[in-house]
Amino acid sequence: MKKLFHSYKFLLLGILACLWVTACMSPTPTPSSSPAASNAVEDCRTVEHELEATKICGQPQKVAVLSPHILDVVLALGAQPAAYAETVALSVEKFDQPAQQIPYLGDRITTQPVNLGDRKNPSLEKLTLLKPDLIVSEDWLVRDKYSLLAKIAPTMLFTDEKNGHQHWRNDIEVIAKALGREEAAEKVNAEYLQQLETARQSLAPVVATLPKILILSVNSAMTDVAIAADSTVGYLLEGIGFQLVFPQPVAAGEMRWLQTSPEILPTLGSDIAIVIGWDNSELYKPEATLKEKWNQTPVFREIPAAKANRIFFVDYQLWGSITRGPITDQLILETLPDMLLPLLSNS
Repeated sequence: MKKLFHSYKFLLLGILACLWVTACMSPTPTPSSSPAASNAVEDCRTVEHELEATKICGQPQKVAVLSPHILDVVLALGAQPAAYAETVALSVEKFDQPAQQIPYLGDRITTQPVNLGDRKNPSLEKLTLLKPDLIVSEDWLVRDKYSLLAKIAPTMLFTDEKNGHQHWRNDIEVIAKALGREEAAEKVNAEYLQQLETARQSLAPVVATLPKILILSVNSAMTDVAIAADSTVGYLLEGIGFQLVFPQPVAAGEMRWLQTSPEILPTLGSDIAIVIGWDNSELYKPEATLKEKWNQTPVFREIPAAKANRIFFVDYQLWGSITRGPITDQLILETLPDMLLPLLSNS
């Protein structure tokens, strides 16, 4: 009987030992069943852009940005570029001093983006070597290259034009969705409206006294002259309350951009003139050259605003329609009071 008890005792101990070893060797939860993995799956979203809908999960960390406009929006949303394409091809391998190399936006860049060249012809070789998480550009720039870009990384092409009106508020929310930064977009929109209201209040005396503004787009050779009411600064001035000079009525949704002869300009009544200078081969502030030639041309000096010395020369990259993002608007809205308020003392 005693021997039988000892046999049962050892058998029971053996069973308990096996159970203990089995428990210790139980597999850990697989990644798919972990809370982190569940959150990653839940964070996936489908983002519609100009060509199709693309699935994105999490916040893309290595983002290739293929235009100044997209860069402006990306930076405003709190993201940074891993690679960037400017309006022209610059002879640098990477933007190692972005504050000096990228106009107006570079001082907000904390990375050293790979230089992808011209926004219309970004380097596919460099993009392939970079292996970005996401490529973002404008539809009109690289639509014909979309299939090639999409083979390198998820690619999204956006447009900020809606009903004939071009403004970053038309595409910031979908870009924010692609970047996983929807809350940032709400903040940027709210800050913009507050900045616009502040400028409206500050410039109300100028609007009351000198309401008519003529906006021109002129190349530095002075061979291309256009009345550019529909420009970044034009939209802001109109939002502040100014009247934009245009020689003919325009139906809703039609662009207020008109190539014109210089001889017509003196016939247009204007209290203030803003001349947006541009040059296809010059990235940095071409308006200095334009201003010098302008003052040597009699017909331009006969514009009413020019005769009253209420004329300003600015850079197309910021004031025209190149960057046209939240940061651009902030910079212009901060500049306009300093530019226009002194006119009251001379009027």
